[in-house]
Amino acid sequence: MKKTTWLYSLFASAVCGFSVSSYAQTITTTPIETGTVRNVLRHPENLPLFELTPFLNNYVLPYYFTDKPNQAYYEPQNPNNSPVSDVNIQFQLSFKYGLAKNLFSDNDRLSFAYTQRSDWQAYDSSAYFRDSEYQPEVFLTFFRNTPLSDGWVYRSATFGLEHQSNGKGGEYERSWNRAYADFVLTHGMWTVSIKPWLRTVIPGSTDYNPKIMRYMGYGRVAINYQFGQNIIGLELRNVLESGFSRGYEQLTWNFPIHKRLHGYFKVQSGYGFTVSDFDHYDNAIGVGFVFL
Repeated sequence: MKKTTWLYSLFASAVCGFSVSSYAQTITTTPIETGTVRNVLRHPENLPLFELTPFLNNYVLPYYFTDKPNQAYYEPQNPNNSPVSDVNIQFQLSFKYGLAKNLFSDNDRLSFAYTQRSDWQAYDSSAYFRDSEYQPEVFLTFFRNTPLSDGWVYRSATFGLEHQSNGKGGEYERSWNRAYADFVLTHGMWTVSIKPWLRTVIPGSTDYNPKIMRYMGYGRVAINYQFGQNIIGLELRNVLESGFSRGYEQLTWNFPIHKRLHGYFKVQSGYGFTVSDFDHYDNAIGVGFVFL
C-alpha cells in the first residue's frame, strides 16, 4: 500500500509543478532543441573537442529525505555510533570531455564522462559522507536526426562502457561494470531514451555483487517533457523484468529561477537509488537547485 501511495505522489508532484510554473511564465511550445534549459537525455552535436562540458544534471539538494535508510549497511559505518538519520544533503557533479569525432562516420563523437553523486550527512553532530557513487564511462555517439513516422525523429545512438562503484573496498564494496547502448528519439516537446545494458565481468576480478542484475535490471527507459524552460522527467528501471517486484521509479521537475540557476525537485521509489543500495527498497524526496 505504501509503495502505491508513493507512486501516486510522484504523479501528483508533476501536476502541482505544472500548475505552479504556469503562473511563473507563459508556457510555449518551444521545440526541445532550443532554449537555455539543458535536456540531459540529448547529446549535443556541436560541442568542441578537448573541453570539459556538463554531462548529466549538476545539482545540490539541501533537503533530501529517505523514508527507510539502509541501516544494516550504513549504521556500522556511522562515526556518530547511532542509526543513520533520514535527512541529508545530496549533490551530483557530472562532466564529459570530447576525445575525437568522425571516427566511423561523418557525424560521430567519442567522449569520456565522469559522474559523482554523494550523500552528505551534513546535519549530524559529526558530519560525514554516508555514501558516494563514482561513475566513469567512455562512449561513442552516432548522430542521425532521421525522421520517422508520426512526427518522431531518431536522434542518436550511443554505445559505451561504464563502471559504477562506491569506492569502499572490502565488505562494504559495491561495484559493477556494464556495456550499454542508448537510443534517443524525440517528438515535439518529448524526448525518449531507451538504454539497455549487459553486465561485464573482468576475468580474475572479485565479484562483490553477484545478484546486482536482479535489482538493477537490464536497462532503463527515461522520458523528458519540456514546456517553456521546465522539464518533467520520468525514469523507470527493472519494472517489467522483475514482475513489478524489484523496480525503480523516479520523477523530477527542473524549473527556472534565475538565468542558469534552476530549481530541482526529485521523488524516488524502489530499489537501487545508488549502487550501495542496489538490493534495498526505499522512498525518497529531495528539493534543491540544478546548475545549467
